[in-house]
Amino acid sequence: MKFPICLGRAAWIAAVAVLMFVAMEPAESRGQSSENNAPSPAVFGPEKGTLVICGGGILPEVLRGKVVELAGGEHSRIVVISTASQTADTPDIETYVAWWRQQKLAEMTILHTRSRDVADTEQFVEPLTRATGVWFMGGNQAWLIDTYSGTRTETEMHKLLERGGVIGGTSAGAAVMTKTMIRRGSPTAEVGRGFGFLDGAVVDQHFVRRMRQDRLLKVIEQQPTLVGLGIDEGTALLVQGRRLSVLGDSEVRVCFARTETREPLVESLRNGDKADMSALCRVALTRQQPRTQRLLAAPQVSEGTLVIVGGDAVPNEATERFVAAAGGTDATVALMSIDGESSEVADAELMDRLRKAGVKSVQRVEVTSRQQADDPKLAALLKTAGGIWLCGARPDSFVESCLGTGAEQLCRDVLRRGGVIGGKAAGGLMQGDFLLNASPVPTKRMMEGYDRGFGFFPGVAIAQSWLKGETPSELTQLQQEHPQVVGLGIEDSTALIVRGHTMEVVGKNQVAVLDGASDSASPRSSILQAGDRYDFKDRARVSRKESE
Repeated sequence: MKFPICLGRAAWIAAVAVLMFVAMEPAESRGQSSENNAPSPAVFGPEKGTLVICGGGILPEVLRGKVVELAGGEHSRIVVISTASQTADTPDIETYVAWWRQQKLAEMTILHTRSRDVADTEQFVEPLTRATGVWFMGGNQAWLIDTYSGTRTETEMHKLLERGGVIGGTSAGAAVMTKTMIRRGSPTAEVGRGFGFLDGAVVDQHFVRRMRQDRLLKVIEQQPTLVGLGIDEGTALLVQGRRLSVLGDSEVRVCFARTETREPLVESLRNGDKADMSALCRVALTRQQPRTQRLLAAPQVSEGTLVIVGGDAVPNEATERFVAAAGGTDATVALMSIDGESSEVADAELMDRLRKAGVKSVQRVEVTSRQQADDPKLAALLKTAGGIWLCGARPDSFVESCLGTGAEQLCRDVLRRGGVIGGKAAGGLMQGDFLLNASPVPTKRMMEGYDRGFGFFPGVAIAQSWLKGETPSELTQLQQEHPQVVGLGIEDSTALIVRGHTMEVVGKNQVAVLDGASDSASPRSSILQAGDRYDFKDRARVSRKESE
């Protein structure tokens, strides 16, 4: 679901400095558009603990119950901080903490003061030192910050997250979670410092119910590198490291700011949807760069060979063709693993497969960060490689770790030497020019910062095809916006061998071709079987019999 406007993302000074350096460097010197080179952000949420950020209103019991669950269930030691509430100094507060008193907890403490001096004492923070969870009641977020920021109370809350605890809050208790906070005011907000449990974002609560989208957009227009998170009533955003997930009855709106060349953007996440905070920050940074026109080259691999596998098993013929293109059994072949330790088993199976095909020198290298991708040791290791196989399950990981880095350049060098680049699933999708299904927002198939592949196969977008003989819908949608793009839908256990302006199908199943650059008014659709070829020079399918 789309909305007319949006918000942005946090004043991440170090990253912005890197971004400015990248933006000043001519794109020609890197051989790529500057949009490919947005730095990969760090983790912005707690690395060990969890945040449960609730948008206010009447909360489903599951939301506060999630805090209890994450804090240890019946073994939980919960501290409820009531300071934001007008009733905090009155007996009426018992009405608002009744739910917590009814739970089976190991310990439950109400913590409140209006004095910063008291908040900075060892005696006051003692319950926090043994707590497994904290809950902020709603009310006035400025009271929370003015009382506790910079005191031992704030320090102990950060320590709680560091030891794996949970901090939740509703309404005002949601606003204080971020480093940059909306203190008060509508329609124009006063912005100040929050507790900083989550960096790179600014949160607004009661978002849909109280129509606060315009307020949030004004905030991020002033700080356009912040991601805006508008959380509606009865809904929570769970934050664990860089992972975001939505729980509740309504929605969370993810907003990116208006720029000189881009309209604001707002996307909606609902119960069960997930997103990636680090990736959202990358999108916000990318949107701050000048928009560059995307000039599509003709689909042609003028140097070297590509082996692109749709998914599932790698066809035997694809393995054989990869080995031959790498230089035969005496060649050095490298597996570039983007998933690191999590893919060791699958990578080991592929290495065994290559060795059985006769390859004597197979090396596995991990490239799970941009630092590794730019390590001179990697260049020294791969300078003699005749083939590189890209191993990874998620295309967004390739974008974050490799796009615009030395690792990408090493792959290009292999092709220039007449070698081969291979890859399955994400390692195959990344070889195209346009990148689909890598967006950090599940409601969008493409989003800036995650819409470009390596472009080894220019003018092409690649998708895995799940329905036999059908063109994936994402390719059809892409061509409506970019009619000159050639869409390739590759079924499981099927591969493309691409060299020059010709690609050949090998394996068990089919490949759908949606070629919008034909002379006809509508895209030309072709279904290729094993042994078929497609000639991009003539824009025509060539069957096995015709090619013989």
